[in-house]
Amino acid sequence: MFVFGTAGHIDHGKTALIYALTSIDTDRLPEEKERGMTIDLGFAWMKLPSGEKVGIVDVPGHENLIKNMIAGATGIDAVILVIDANEGWMPQTEEHFQIIELLNIKYGIIAITKIDLVDQTRLHFVEKQIKERLKNTTFFNAPMVKVSTVKNIGIDQIKLAVQNLIPQMKPKRDIGKPRLSIDRAFNIKGSGTVVTGTLIGGTLHKGMEVIIFPSYKKTRLRSLQTYKEKVEKAFPGSRVALNLVGMEKNELHRGDIVFGTKQIKSSKNIDVQIQLLPQLKKHSLTNRSELFFFTGTKEILAKVILNQRKYFEPGETGFAQLRFKEPLATYFGDRFILRIPSPPKTIGGGLIVDPLAHKHHFKDKDILHFLQKRIKFDLRELVLTELKKNIFIKKDNLLINSNYANSEIKKVVELLKKQGEIIATNSWLIDKNYWQEQKTKFMNRLNQEYQLYPLQIGFPLNKFQSYFYYLKPEIFNYLIDSLINTDKIGFKKGIIFLLSRKPKMSSQQKILISKILKILKDNPTNPPNEKTLISQIAGGKEIIDFLIQEGEIIKLSDGILLESKNYNIMKNKLIDFLKINGSISIAQVRELLGISRKYIIPLLNKMDEEKITQRKENVRILKTKLG
Repeated sequence: MFVFGTAGHIDHGKTALIYALTSIDTDRLPEEKERGMTIDLGFAWMKLPSGEKVGIVDVPGHENLIKNMIAGATGIDAVILVIDANEGWMPQTEEHFQIIELLNIKYGIIAITKIDLVDQTRLHFVEKQIKERLKNTTFFNAPMVKVSTVKNIGIDQIKLAVQNLIPQMKPKRDIGKPRLSIDRAFNIKGSGTVVTGTLIGGTLHKGMEVIIFPSYKKTRLRSLQTYKEKVEKAFPGSRVALNLVGMEKNELHRGDIVFGTKQIKSSKNIDVQIQLLPQLKKHSLTNRSELFFFTGTKEILAKVILNQRKYFEPGETGFAQLRFKEPLATYFGDRFILRIPSPPKTIGGGLIVDPLAHKHHFKDKDILHFLQKRIKFDLRELVLTELKKNIFIKKDNLLINSNYANSEIKKVVELLKKQGEIIATNSWLIDKNYWQEQKTKFMNRLNQEYQLYPLQIGFPLNKFQSYFYYLKPEIFNYLIDSLINTDKIGFKKGIIFLLSRKPKMSSQQKILISKILKILKDNPTNPPNEKTLISQIAGGKEIIDFLIQEGEIIKLSDGILLESKNYNIMKNKLIDFLKINGSISIAQVRELLGISRKYIIPLLNKMDEEKITQRKENVRILKTKLG
């Protein structure tokens, strides 16, 4: 389904033409009836000779109502440019046509109206004037129809021209991301609040839950209408009226968006490509100037940060960042219009290159390179630049604010994975260069630890988790797994280590090892704790950690240290006792091993930890049968 919009100067007969085509009077406001001019947007539809329906949006022609015209041009597929045969091409004809071009509307029909009021000489002059203005534009070969609504001349020809144009036009795509920019909100007695707009990006259906942006309020679609007919489902390109459950009219405004997706991303900064109109005065757009920004049906003040420039020249195209005081939910490739506030005037427009931009000032050359790649509209480049910007991003969040279907994005991601251009975990996508940097950084950090502690075989993994706190746990774990898979590092019992690493011992450290082992060997029933040994022996902590890793000593709770041989002797005595007797009390342990309660509890806790024993009331029993 397609939507046509009118354009043209005030009082050139746009509304009268629509009435002649549709029998619908789009001037609905009392003030419009009284003044005989269109003030706000009007909506109608017509049936073509083929039986197909098309929507029509009637826009105001007065220069003070351009913002309403821009809102009406949102989502239209083609334009009917209405020009009075008596007046010809006028100032608002020009501004409307500039807006049409800036919004990249490529299809249209020229309707020369009120031909009953002029002679053939005047009519030929106006035709020539129009052709001259349309030279070098996409509208140069647009069908031109001469019309009189009073004498019913040319009305059928307009319908036929519309019908002939439709096969050339591309239907709006269904990418599974339905959104509707609200152009009207009103109450219907007995039904509640209704909003209207042109649906793009996907389908909406009766009973569907939707989200209103920017309030993020959730509501449900009680019913839908397309061209006054109730429908179960509305498709992209349709003019739609949505009856919302539980919403008040004062909660909804022109410029709000109805989203049919659960994920909505917004930003106060967007990167854009701006195209200035060539007819402007010099320096019409200067750095840090404030302009009115129009996209969808939204109007908002924007601050313009130019690409390392003081100003843009008339007719120039360049990159800029637009900053807002409130977040906008725009999509990559969305079109926009820029107007100066005083005196109100359209100066240009363009397209959104990054709808979720980081705040910057274009000093970094990489930003310019980034935007130049995105402007190619190549999905592969979009995915890569998105990762370059974010470093890592959740798969479900990749290019949410784009006019691409998730299936299209997924297909490109899979190809890039195969080519080694991106790294993927279960949930995350990671920039290739950043990933390599993190692997190098990890190995450097591990080597630094070995330089600080040359006796260590390895280090607790949680120590490195604190160094790499900025990585999501899933990404950190994937980093470790990838390093293990390259046979560079090993991981055992919470300890990470270099596979090629062998402890380097000085002669002094060898002496300390012998000294510590002798102390533990000489005190089997009264072993020292770690703190005591460290206080007595300089450099003792590193030696103790090394001996624990090597399995030469066992560390119990409360820091008690046992020579491994001694621990195994005591452990085996307890196992043998339990095999015969079934259970053992603390008193029996004291009698069996000749050690005090101070050591008994940590010893039994260690055996519990190793799943050899388990506590049952006041005794220990074997946890499993041992051979």
